[in-house]
Amino acid sequence: MSYQPTNKMRKNLTLIIILFLAFTTWILVNLFKTSITDNTKYQTLANENQFGSTVVKAHRGSIYDTNGKILAQSATVYSICVNPHRIYEQQQKEAKDDNSKTNGILESERMLDATATILSEELGGEVNYAYAVKKLTENAANSQWALIKKEVEKPYADRIIARAQEEKLGDLIYTELDTKRYYPQGGLAAAVIGFTNFDGDGVYGVESYYNEYLKGVDGKIITATDANGNEMPYKNDKIYDAQDGNSLYLTIDMNLQYQVEKYLEQQVEAHDVDNRACAIMMDVNTGAILAMASTPGYDLNDRNSIYSDKDLAILSEITDEEEYNQTYAALREQQWKNKAITELYYPGSVFKVITGSAALEERVISLNSTFDCGREIMVADTLMHCWSTYSHGTQDFTTAMTNSCNPAFIQIGQALGKNKFYDYFKAFGFTEPTGIDLPGEATSIYVNTSEKGPVELASSSFGQTNKITPLQMITAYAATVNGGYLVTPYVVEKIVDTNGNVIKTTEPSIKRQVISEETSAMMRQVLEDVVNTKGGSNAYIKGYSIGGKSGTSQKQDKTNETGNENLYVSSYCAFAPADDPEIIMLVMVDEPTARDQNGSLMYYGSVVAVPAVVNVLKEALPYLGYYPEYTEEELEALGVTLPSVEGESVSIAKTTLEALSLQVTVIGDGDKVIAQVPESKVAVPRNGKVILYTEENYETEYTEVPNVIGYSVSDVNAILTNADLNFMVGDGAANHSGAVAYSQNYAEGNIVPKGTIIEVTFIIKDEG
Repeated sequence: MSYQPTNKMRKNLTLIIILFLAFTTWILVNLFKTSITDNTKYQTLANENQFGSTVVKAHRGSIYDTNGKILAQSATVYSICVNPHRIYEQQQKEAKDDNSKTNGILESERMLDATATILSEELGGEVNYAYAVKKLTENAANSQWALIKKEVEKPYADRIIARAQEEKLGDLIYTELDTKRYYPQGGLAAAVIGFTNFDGDGVYGVESYYNEYLKGVDGKIITATDANGNEMPYKNDKIYDAQDGNSLYLTIDMNLQYQVEKYLEQQVEAHDVDNRACAIMMDVNTGAILAMASTPGYDLNDRNSIYSDKDLAILSEITDEEEYNQTYAALREQQWKNKAITELYYPGSVFKVITGSAALEERVISLNSTFDCGREIMVADTLMHCWSTYSHGTQDFTTAMTNSCNPAFIQIGQALGKNKFYDYFKAFGFTEPTGIDLPGEATSIYVNTSEKGPVELASSSFGQTNKITPLQMITAYAATVNGGYLVTPYVVEKIVDTNGNVIKTTEPSIKRQVISEETSAMMRQVLEDVVNTKGGSNAYIKGYSIGGKSGTSQKQDKTNETGNENLYVSSYCAFAPADDPEIIMLVMVDEPTARDQNGSLMYYGSVVAVPAVVNVLKEALPYLGYYPEYTEEELEALGVTLPSVEGESVSIAKTTLEALSLQVTVIGDGDKVIAQVPESKVAVPRNGKVILYTEENYETEYTEVPNVIGYSVSDVNAILTNADLNFMVGDGAANHSGAVAYSQNYAEGNIVPKGTIIEVTFIIKDEG
């Protein structure tokens, strides 16, 4: 008798078959999805579990000056890391083994102590023993990597690994390749170069602006790993090489940059400047920046320290920790900024060059136009004053520029009119950033035509209404003397790849021609006359044709701490050679506070800013191939080159020197000259003194250098002559009737041999 399944059994079997087929279908669908549709996803997940990757850091590109001298470079360093999981593994073994002690010490304790000792002794600083122990023990069950310190140089890293091997610590301590940014010139051109952050990205200067070119692309090594993350031999390891960054060649000349920073620092110190100073030297025709400085600056290798003595004094007065930290951060941020492009100022009388150029171009005035100055002028309902304490009277355009006469330029501004004034203000680039290849360029603050009344037009005409950057000022000034062309300033000359191929160059860019060649030629002559008129100005340099204009502006939005005294910005802009300009230089000194011997604040641009410009140009012009060409009057003032008369008979020596119009003093009874002061080959003023010593065991006669600062030329001559010293007139305004001594090459109180040459520089104290 055969068994027949019941209907219920058939139904159950059918259900089982259906479920089996559905399950099989589900498996097949998922297999298809996993192997075909989501193959990439799961392959990636598998690789992440089976393969480890090591980043190979790319070297950041270097930065060079225009002559190829290194300003910034990256070097290989190491990150010191530890594997806390090794300690944890050892502790787990020891928990299962009661006999795991050696000499009464657990191996895990020995490993921990030895590692922390090595790290603290070799690295020091914040990596003390307790810090190392913390890094080795926190999250040890799950962590195979903990960073101890970045940017460790090779000798230290090698010593750490060697000591770890001696202590048989295995790979408890290991290193990872890294790079560190070095700045071989320290703080030179710091505001232009900038620096990188902890992650190696540029955050200031060209380091930031050109970050994408400099940083390169990191590489990677893909290796097989076991379940514990340990590398396994694998013949198909993949290596993706790092692509090092490109290098920059700047337009900055390190030699010129050094001179600019040196003399700018001298002025900041001499005039006790409260709000820093800046300087720019530029190719007047192309816009290439040859030097750019902000002072006080900072060392790029130690950028977190505060370098200004004034800032340190501020911090020393703060006792509250939170306030101290906030103030410290603000001051540090301030010293990092490039003052030449990130801060605004009232340009003052330097701006008269712009007003004058526009008026000449529009032919609303000529060089022969006359302007009256009675020391004050009524504009609408406002009485406006000249900076001078006396009336300039009636003057032509060149004289008005030389006198820097405010009433005259108010009249010139009125002749131009507010609409034309604004048109040229815009054309000269004051309403927009210059476009320099540096980050953080500030936007000017100015009065629009619709808001400009007669008073605003008047004050704008002599630079006391609109706030601009120093870079905008020098770029516009350059256009007035280079033929009228407004150029785009730039600091990077070219970008070069790792093979030395030039991948990008900066070509000079002319935005527009603002004034004609004819007007520009007139302005060159006027500004050269400003330097040479009236017996010379403070910017006069013997043998060179210089054009320039000073500026002194009053801060309308700030007074001193007591609120009862104005604060000033002093500036000077000069170009050379005056007839065919190649370079232009602007110095801006913000809030000078020093006083003269009479207690008067020294704030005129011609006094505060000019010395830095003159000292730089005296060294820069010969360096750039421009040598002095003296007039007959200048040659006379230079004196005579002293010949050597040592070894000659006294009679012959006296005859030789007296023939050169020199006074001779003989000390001793010998027949021959044993020594002379001054030494040979130096320039001695005509009618100067020469001391001749005639005995073998002579004793040099000395004298004390007197103070001559503030005295007239004739008084200085008398004072130094009475002290048995030679007086040599330096550059500056010595031929001006109102000139007084500003500096001397030997300070008061120095003990020097009689006959030593004291070179004195003269200035006009009230040159506007």
